[in-house]
Amino acid sequence: MLGAVLVLLVGAPLGAEEFYLKDGTRIVGKVVGYEKDAFRVETSFGIAIIYKDRIQRIVFDASSPAAAPGNPAAAAPAAPDRSSSPPEPPPPMRLVESVTATEYVSETYGFRIFKPPTWRSYPQLVRPQTPLVAALGTPDESTLLLIGRESFSGSLADYTRGAERLLQQFYEDYRPQKERPTQVAGLSAIERSFTGQANGRFWTGTAVYFTRGRYCYTMLGLTTAGETASFQQSLLRKVANSWQFLPE
Repeated sequence: MLGAVLVLLVGAPLGAEEFYLKDGTRIVGKVVGYEKDAFRVETSFGIAIIYKDRIQRIVFDASSPAAAPGNPAAAAPAAPDRSSSPPEPPPPMRLVESVTATEYVSETYGFRIFKPPTWRSYPQLVRPQTPLVAALGTPDESTLLLIGRESFSGSLADYTRGAERLLQQFYEDYRPQKERPTQVAGLSAIERSFTGQANGRFWTGTAVYFTRGRYCYTMLGLTTAGETASFQQSLLRKVANSWQFLPE
Protein backbone atom coordinates (compact mmCIF):
# COMPACT_ATOMS: atom_id res chain seq x y z
CA MET A 1 0.00 0.00 0.00
CA LEU A 2 2.75 2.44 0.87
CA GLY A 3 4.34 2.19 -2.56
CA ALA A 4 1.10 3.25 -4.24
CA VAL A 5 1.14 6.76 -2.75
CA LEU A 6 4.78 7.73 -3.28
CA VAL A 7 3.60 10.10 -5.98
CA LEU A 8 6.13 12.89 -5.99
CA LEU A 9 8.99 11.51 -4.09
CA VAL A 10 9.94 8.04 -5.29
CA GLY A 11 11.69 7.76 -8.61
CA ALA A 12 11.57 5.05 -11.22
CA PRO A 13 14.03 2.16 -11.55
CA LEU A 14 17.67 2.65 -12.51
CA GLY A 15 18.17 3.35 -16.20
CA ALA A 16 15.21 5.74 -16.20
CA GLU A 17 14.63 8.87 -18.25
CA GLU A 18 13.48 12.30 -17.12
CA PHE A 19 10.70 13.81 -19.24
CA TYR A 20 10.25 17.59 -18.95
CA LEU A 21 6.90 18.65 -20.37
CA LYS A 22 5.99 22.04 -21.79
CA ASP A 23 3.58 22.71 -18.91
CA GLY A 24 6.42 22.39 -16.38
CA THR A 25 5.70 18.81 -15.29
CA ARG A 26 8.67 16.47 -14.72
CA ILE A 27 8.08 12.73 -15.06
CA VAL A 28 10.75 10.17 -14.22
CA GLY A 29 10.32 6.73 -15.72
CA LYS A 30 11.50 3.93 -17.96
CA VAL A 31 10.38 3.74 -21.58
CA VAL A 32 8.63 0.37 -22.05
CA GLY A 33 6.86 0.93 -25.37
CA TYR A 34 6.11 3.25 -28.25
CA GLU A 35 2.94 4.31 -29.98
CA LYS A 36 2.46 6.50 -33.06
CA ASP A 37 2.58 9.80 -31.19
CA ALA A 38 3.48 8.81 -27.63
CA PHE A 39 5.77 6.89 -25.30
CA ARG A 40 4.63 4.33 -22.77
CA VAL A 41 6.63 5.05 -19.61
CA GLU A 42 6.80 2.92 -16.47
CA THR A 43 6.85 5.21 -13.43
CA SER A 44 6.73 4.52 -9.72
CA PHE A 45 2.95 5.04 -9.78
CA GLY A 46 2.05 3.11 -12.92
CA ILE A 47 2.23 3.36 -16.71
CA ALA A 48 2.08 6.90 -18.13
CA ILE A 49 1.29 7.78 -21.74
CA ILE A 50 3.40 10.80 -22.71
CA TYR A 51 2.54 12.46 -26.04
CA LYS A 52 5.54 13.66 -28.04
CA ASP A 53 4.11 17.08 -28.82
CA ARG A 54 3.91 17.84 -25.08
CA ILE A 55 7.58 17.10 -24.41
CA GLN A 56 10.05 19.94 -24.02
CA ARG A 57 13.10 17.74 -23.48
CA ILE A 58 14.20 14.31 -22.31
CA VAL A 59 17.23 13.63 -20.14
CA PHE A 60 18.51 10.10 -20.77
CA ASP A 61 20.33 7.88 -18.34
CA ALA A 62 23.55 6.82 -20.07
CA SER A 63 22.92 3.15 -19.25
CA SER A 64 19.40 3.16 -20.64
CA PRO A 65 18.69 1.35 -23.96
CA ALA A 66 16.43 4.30 -24.88
CA ALA A 67 19.50 6.48 -25.32
CA ALA A 68 20.88 4.25 -28.10
CA PRO A 69 21.09 5.75 -31.62
CA GLY A 70 18.06 4.90 -33.74
CA ASN A 71 15.76 4.41 -30.76
CA PRO A 72 12.43 6.25 -31.24
CA ALA A 73 12.84 8.00 -27.89
CA ALA A 74 16.11 9.54 -28.98
CA ALA A 75 14.25 11.41 -31.73
CA ALA A 76 11.88 13.18 -29.34
CA PRO A 77 11.96 17.00 -29.32
CA ALA A 78 14.54 18.54 -27.06
CA ALA A 79 15.25 21.98 -25.66
CA PRO A 80 18.15 23.55 -23.80
CA ASP A 81 18.40 22.95 -20.07
CA ARG A 82 16.29 25.32 -18.01
CA SER A 83 17.87 27.39 -15.32
CA SER A 84 15.24 26.06 -12.91
CA SER A 85 16.74 22.57 -13.13
CA PRO A 86 20.40 22.80 -12.04
CA PRO A 87 22.55 19.66 -11.85
CA GLU A 88 22.00 17.59 -8.73
CA PRO A 89 25.01 17.10 -6.43
CA PRO A 90 26.13 13.49 -5.95
CA PRO A 91 23.61 11.70 -3.68
CA PRO A 92 24.68 10.42 -0.26
CA MET A 93 25.98 6.85 -0.34
CA ARG A 94 23.90 5.74 2.64
CA LEU A 95 21.15 6.94 4.96
CA VAL A 96 22.09 7.73 8.55
CA GLU A 97 19.08 8.34 10.81
CA SER A 98 18.14 7.95 14.46
CA VAL A 99 14.64 7.22 15.70
CA THR A 100 13.39 7.48 19.26
CA ALA A 101 9.89 7.31 20.69
CA THR A 102 9.24 10.98 19.94
CA GLU A 103 11.95 12.18 17.55
CA TYR A 104 13.25 11.44 14.07
CA VAL A 105 16.71 12.73 13.12
CA SER A 106 18.21 12.51 9.64
CA GLU A 107 21.97 12.87 10.01
CA THR A 108 22.36 12.45 6.26
CA TYR A 109 20.04 15.31 5.30
CA GLY A 110 20.51 17.45 8.40
CA PHE A 111 17.13 17.85 10.09
CA ARG A 112 15.07 16.65 13.06
CA ILE A 113 11.31 16.48 13.54
CA PHE A 114 8.83 15.33 16.17
CA LYS A 115 7.75 11.71 15.66
CA PRO A 116 4.44 10.60 17.18
CA PRO A 117 5.11 7.67 19.53
CA THR A 118 3.11 5.16 17.48
CA TRP A 119 4.84 5.99 14.19
CA ARG A 120 7.73 4.14 12.61
CA SER A 121 10.33 4.96 9.96
CA TYR A 122 10.46 3.31 6.53
CA PRO A 123 14.16 3.70 5.63
CA GLN A 124 13.97 0.98 2.98
CA LEU A 125 12.08 3.41 0.74
CA VAL A 126 14.82 6.06 0.77
CA ARG A 127 17.11 5.47 -2.21
CA PRO A 128 19.92 7.76 -3.42
CA GLN A 129 18.42 7.96 -6.92
CA THR A 130 15.17 9.59 -5.77
CA PRO A 131 14.11 12.87 -4.11
CA LEU A 132 12.61 10.96 -1.16
CA VAL A 133 14.77 11.58 1.94
CA ALA A 134 12.49 10.26 4.72
CA ALA A 135 9.30 8.22 5.08
CA LEU A 136 7.38 7.81 8.32
CA GLY A 137 3.92 6.76 9.34
CA THR A 138 1.68 4.45 11.32
CA PRO A 139 2.42 0.69 11.18
CA ASP A 140 -0.83 0.06 9.29
CA GLU A 141 0.16 2.74 6.72
CA SER A 142 -3.14 4.57 7.14
CA THR A 143 -1.22 7.78 7.91
CA LEU A 144 2.02 8.62 6.12
CA LEU A 145 4.54 11.45 6.00
CA LEU A 146 6.84 11.57 2.98
CA ILE A 147 9.68 14.11 2.89
CA GLY A 148 11.39 15.05 -0.35
CA ARG A 149 14.27 17.33 -1.32
CA GLU A 150 15.17 18.47 -4.83
CA SER A 151 17.64 20.94 -6.31
CA PHE A 152 15.57 23.72 -7.89
CA SER A 153 16.52 27.32 -8.65
CA GLY A 154 13.06 28.56 -9.68
CA SER A 155 10.55 30.19 -7.38
CA LEU A 156 8.69 28.39 -4.62
CA ALA A 157 5.43 29.18 -6.46
CA ASP A 158 6.72 27.46 -9.62
CA TYR A 159 7.79 24.40 -7.67
CA THR A 160 4.42 24.23 -5.91
CA ARG A 161 2.52 24.43 -9.20
CA GLY A 162 4.55 21.57 -10.66
CA ALA A 163 3.94 19.42 -7.60
CA GLU A 164 0.22 20.18 -7.78
CA ARG A 165 0.05 18.96 -11.37
CA LEU A 166 1.59 15.64 -10.39
CA LEU A 167 -0.94 15.20 -7.59
CA GLN A 168 -3.76 15.87 -10.05
CA GLN A 169 -2.41 13.20 -12.39
CA PHE A 170 -2.19 10.55 -9.70
CA TYR A 171 -5.30 10.95 -7.55
CA GLU A 172 -8.74 10.15 -8.91
CA ASP A 173 -11.34 12.80 -8.13
CA TYR A 174 -8.54 15.11 -6.94
CA ARG A 175 -9.98 18.14 -5.15
CA PRO A 176 -7.87 20.97 -3.73
CA GLN A 177 -9.27 22.22 -0.42
CA LYS A 178 -7.36 25.30 0.67
CA GLU A 179 -3.99 27.01 0.55
CA ARG A 180 -2.32 29.14 3.20
CA PRO A 181 1.09 30.69 3.79
CA THR A 182 2.99 29.24 6.72
CA GLN A 183 6.52 28.79 8.00
CA VAL A 184 8.87 25.85 8.48
CA ALA A 185 11.97 26.39 10.64
CA GLY A 186 11.53 30.14 10.20
CA LEU A 187 11.35 29.86 6.39
CA SER A 188 8.41 30.94 4.24
CA ALA A 189 6.32 27.98 3.14
CA ILE A 190 3.12 27.15 1.27
CA GLU A 191 0.64 24.66 2.70
CA ARG A 192 -1.99 23.05 0.47
CA SER A 193 -4.62 20.50 1.43
CA PHE A 194 -6.54 18.16 -0.88
CA THR A 195 -8.60 15.00 -1.10
CA GLY A 196 -8.54 12.21 -3.66
CA GLN A 197 -8.69 8.48 -4.26
CA ALA A 198 -5.80 6.11 -4.94
CA ASN A 199 -5.57 2.35 -4.89
CA GLY A 200 -9.25 2.11 -3.97
CA ARG A 201 -8.96 4.27 -0.84
CA PHE A 202 -10.00 7.84 -0.07
CA TRP A 203 -7.11 10.03 1.10
CA THR A 204 -6.95 13.39 2.83
CA GLY A 205 -3.64 15.09 2.16
CA THR A 206 -1.63 18.10 3.24
CA ALA A 207 1.46 19.20 1.31
CA VAL A 208 3.91 21.76 2.69
CA TYR A 209 6.54 23.25 0.37
CA PHE A 210 9.51 25.44 1.32
CA THR A 211 12.99 26.31 0.09
CA ARG A 212 16.37 26.55 1.74
CA GLY A 213 19.42 27.43 -0.30
CA ARG A 214 19.48 25.45 -3.52
CA TYR A 215 16.86 22.95 -2.35
CA CYS A 216 13.08 22.76 -2.42
CA TYR A 217 11.51 20.57 0.25
CA THR A 218 8.17 18.78 0.23
CA MET A 219 6.39 17.36 3.26
CA LEU A 220 3.48 15.28 2.00
CA GLY A 221 1.15 14.12 4.76
CA LEU A 222 -1.53 11.59 3.84
CA THR A 223 -4.21 9.85 5.87
CA THR A 224 -7.03 7.46 5.11
CA ALA A 225 -8.08 7.28 8.73
CA GLY A 226 -11.80 7.97 8.18
CA GLU A 227 -13.44 9.58 11.20
CA THR A 228 -10.07 10.34 12.80
CA ALA A 229 -8.69 12.11 9.70
CA SER A 230 -8.95 15.55 11.34
CA PHE A 231 -6.90 14.36 14.29
CA GLN A 232 -4.28 12.82 12.01
CA GLN A 233 -4.04 16.04 9.99
CA SER A 234 -3.46 18.00 13.20
CA LEU A 235 -0.72 15.52 14.06
CA LEU A 236 0.88 15.97 10.64
CA ARG A 237 0.82 19.75 11.11
CA LYS A 238 2.49 19.36 14.50
CA VAL A 239 5.27 17.35 12.86
CA ALA A 240 5.76 20.04 10.21
CA ASN A 241 5.90 22.78 12.82
CA SER A 242 8.60 20.90 14.74
CA TRP A 243 11.13 20.90 11.86
CA GLN A 244 14.64 21.98 12.84
CA PHE A 245 17.80 21.98 10.71
CA LEU A 246 20.89 20.52 12.34
CA PRO A 247 23.97 22.76 12.71
CA GLU A 248 26.15 22.57 9.61
